[in-house]
Amino acid sequence: MDVAANTRTIWIVFGSLSGVGLILAFIRTWAWYSKSGRTIIDLPTLAKFFLYIMGIVGTVMFLVASCAAVWWLAFYKKEYNNTFESDTNSIQKVFRILLIVSFALKTIDIIHLIIRQATIDIFFIDWERPKAGDINHVSAWRTYFVANEFNEIQTFRRIHVSFHLLFVLFLLKVINLENLALAGPDITLSAPTFQGNYTTEYNRIFRIGIAFPVLLGTGFIQYFFYIIFYQRFIENKIMNFIDLCSVSNISVFILDQNRHGYYIHGRSPHGTTDVNMKDMLMNLERESRMLSGTRGLQANSTEQIFIMKINRTFRTQYDLLFRKYSDFVGPRRSKKDKEHYTDVLLESYRNLNSFLCSYIDHSLPAHEYYVRNRYLVEKLFNYEFQIGMTGYNDSLFFVDNEKTFTEILFYGEENSLFIWNIITFLFIDFLSSNYVLAAIITYLLNLIAVALRNSFGRKNLSKKTLVPRELLI
Repeated sequence: MDVAANTRTIWIVFGSLSGVGLILAFIRTWAWYSKSGRTIIDLPTLAKFFLYIMGIVGTVMFLVASCAAVWWLAFYKKEYNNTFESDTNSIQKVFRILLIVSFALKTIDIIHLIIRQATIDIFFIDWERPKAGDINHVSAWRTYFVANEFNEIQTFRRIHVSFHLLFVLFLLKVINLENLALAGPDITLSAPTFQGNYTTEYNRIFRIGIAFPVLLGTGFIQYFFYIIFYQRFIENKIMNFIDLCSVSNISVFILDQNRHGYYIHGRSPHGTTDVNMKDMLMNLERESRMLSGTRGLQANSTEQIFIMKINRTFRTQYDLLFRKYSDFVGPRRSKKDKEHYTDVLLESYRNLNSFLCSYIDHSLPAHEYYVRNRYLVEKLFNYEFQIGMTGYNDSLFFVDNEKTFTEILFYGEENSLFIWNIITFLFIDFLSSNYVLAAIITYLLNLIAVALRNSFGRKNLSKKTLVPRELLI
């Protein structure tokens, strides 16, 4: 076994993959630069580039260390002898560096993800019209209900972390797959042997080599179970939320960047949804028999989810309508101006709601938009080009069949979160040689990330949708 050659190979693979990652970071930064509507390369652009590099390099380090450990377990365990451990001390230092740095970089990437998701602009458009002609007769409960459902799915994931870690510990500790990492040439699931005062110990690289495929395999099993079975036959939270929007006559307008966002069309084909139980059930019955209109944005269409590229004038008008409210709540208000606060809140909500309703209905000639499907290259790069427009200043809506709007939720960032969970587990185990401790710390760190996302997301949701925080459960 040539330790020097193996170490050199690890660094060569890491350097090659990092070069590819550098290109990917540049592409992601360029996409962000375009979506944010910037005209010069400024400090935020450079900061975003380095943040993307950190996330990608952290993933590369994790993959190189994990795959190298699996390789060592598969090909070098049989060669294990008394000098093996001392010969591999230098390469264990390489693994330690890779895991420590990858954990630090990926943790920064997750913090960046939480900040990015918790600072979006979002508004719930209410299409309901008052029956008596008085705008004060429109109930706000439908909006609050949709807002709470959105708040609930912000941290929803397809992989349940608690179940995943318990499944992993069952395989490693109960089935005793952990014993495959024993420092010796034997492949056995039996407990370590005692020879006098000496106990067969575990090799740290072998521990990574067995833990990584177990973590990856159990995660894939749970992911495919959710995709193939759970969301088809039990519950699909994302589609349920979209259906709720249609039943509630509420659309969701989202801006994740200055000039880019998503639109979920929830306008009811029945015109009104603030009805009694009988009328609601009869409306759904007529819709199931195709005796009413469709739920889509366009006539005779079923597409409800869109990616938006908006122009600068629309964004300016949107910010102006929101500014009166944001300027008022900027200073810390006291209880004595509660009535004035609610007046400003209601006026700001109505102005924004009226503006967005008119915009979606093509009633604002100065703010026109056009709808088209995404091209194949746009789907591959997840970036929409400003082509196929009637006028240069017009906005574009792209049909989002891939549901890329979930990128503003944990649901759409499953890969990054899953990789971070695995890195945390392997990093803690490499330091402690204890799978149980690794699982506990992984669970706790994930719990902290969920709590931060819930807290900041709820606060942002209240601020941007003008839904009082007290009404968000």
